[in-house]
Amino acid sequence: MGGGKGSGERAMDDAAVDDTVTVDVAVVGGGLAGWTAAIAAQDAGRRVTVVERSARRPGWGNSVVSGGALHAVLRDPRANPAVLAAAITELTDGHADPVVVQAWAANAARAVAWVEAQGGELMSDPDHPHRAKVFAPVRVTEPGMRYAGFGVTNFLTTQRESFVRRGGRVIQPGRARSLSRDTDVWQLEVQRSGTATVGVRARSVVLADGGFQANPALLRRYVGTDQVRRRAAGTGSGDGLLMGLANGGVAVNMKGFYGHLLARASLERDDLWPYPILDLLAEVGVVVTTDGMRIVDEHLGGVTTTNAIAWSSNPAGCWLVVDDDAWQHEGTIGITAPNPWLVAHGATVHSATTLRDVAGLAGIDGPALEDSIAQVRDATATSPPRTGRAKLRKPPFHAIALVAGVTFTLGGLRVDGHARVLDDQSEPIEGLYAAGGTMGGLHGGPRAGYAGGLLEAAVFGLLAGEHAAGRS
Repeated sequence: MGGGKGSGERAMDDAAVDDTVTVDVAVVGGGLAGWTAAIAAQDAGRRVTVVERSARRPGWGNSVVSGGALHAVLRDPRANPAVLAAAITELTDGHADPVVVQAWAANAARAVAWVEAQGGELMSDPDHPHRAKVFAPVRVTEPGMRYAGFGVTNFLTTQRESFVRRGGRVIQPGRARSLSRDTDVWQLEVQRSGTATVGVRARSVVLADGGFQANPALLRRYVGTDQVRRRAAGTGSGDGLLMGLANGGVAVNMKGFYGHLLARASLERDDLWPYPILDLLAEVGVVVTTDGMRIVDEHLGGVTTTNAIAWSSNPAGCWLVVDDDAWQHEGTIGITAPNPWLVAHGATVHSATTLRDVAGLAGIDGPALEDSIAQVRDATATSPPRTGRAKLRKPPFHAIALVAGVTFTLGGLRVDGHARVLDDQSEPIEGLYAAGGTMGGLHGGPRAGYAGGLLEAAVFGLLAGEHAAGRS
């Protein structure tokens, strides 16, 4: 790794700060996208400052509580770029931006190699392409936000330490609240503690502070509801998105999110999120509202079904209904399996020998539920259609109240293949970049097609840092 300029500068975590810091590149956000951008720019010899909202090192966001898989549409990120590009284009039903897709696919393998060259420990599972490159040690799929000692946290911690050792500056905790431009220099206003603020002046700014899943107002505006269960860190409030929009950026593909099905009891109990998830059960069952009507082709998978709940007429009134075959098989898969975890930890699972009776227990319209399930059994369901195999014949039947579990929002600022933020004429806004959950264009569409969050962060963090360094 090359050395950055200003190697004698102090870190600004706990020390008093100057009224204004002047650097070449400022990065907002201390997740995988942010630290990748910062290190890439520093490696090119630029003076860099990272602004991280949380006091928790290396940064508190979705990167450190993720599963750690650098997958590309559940594929090996080193696969043929044309195959990767075709996969996400199909999954988003053509809503992914072709320029963004090509940049992502062409740089996926390079970004993984960069992570490894930076000391990232990645393990491989040859039997599962989506786990071809996973940060190790692998974070356990369990309730709670335990993160220390796992692969992503370890990697970002070493990146932060290296960055500071080589002269990089970190404002932490510090929340970037406003962004403005003075000729060819950007000015960030960063809130420290209380009313204390510090200014950061930079030729280039990389916005990489995640999505807006922790901002109820933005969820209502873009997704259509805030009646969800956040299954992620609480720092994704859309600050970077809002600053980008205020400076001429454009929001794209804003309706969808990455998430999983959770028991509605998780709204009251912390031992029911972010796991267990009910995706596998839903794929062989039905998801209905209290009127007994299905809302989605459940076999399309948990991400699509979870979005369908949020987009439904009653996000707080959706139910999963399965038979006992599903409950005893799909329901027992996973380290934290729904069966027996849900009941053992306070969630209600209604069970009855007939569909009419289980509907009565759950408050679902019984005749309508029977009709919906009869259509699935007889393969006559058309609105919505039903693909794949269903398990809806063996009593007793089980009903579980659902909530949409939101991990991160899929939309964000429109960018080009260098992660430059684009205006409403699709022209780059000079010196302004977005990466990771703050950018848009890679995911989305009517099925909420999802390419993989960590790989997106690594690819576009790298592209942003490299390009920002080149113009600074």
